Amino acid sequence: MSTYDLELRKAAAGVVVASLTGELDLTNARELEERLDEAAATEALLVVDINRVVFLDSAALHVFFRLSRHRGDNRLVLLMEPNAAVSRTLDIVRMKDAVRVVPSLDDLELAGAN
Repeated sequence: MSTYDLELRKAAAGVVVASLTGELDLTNARELEERLDEAAATEALLVVDINRVVFLDSAALHVFFRLSRHRGDNRLVLLMEPNAAVSRTLDIVRMKDAVRVVPSLDDLELAGAN
């Protein structure tokens, strides 16, 4: 069974940052989705930092696609530096077509997300 850690913090009014560490896969995807879904009200911006995720499979990828569809209106952002361990995987599945992906919180502010 793979393990991961999830740390939540409020970055600003209406913005919750969920920092993930570890491995995301079929063994923990359902729990991850529930925790992320509960982390922020639907109208809040949920920023998920995946820079310290070392592995994710298709079940975990689907979590992000479903959360994006459920939250709608650009209310989900993935925080991922270009050299993050899972960046190539997200490029292959064209995650940027479904979810806004930025390298840092500073870039998120520059993009006018707040």
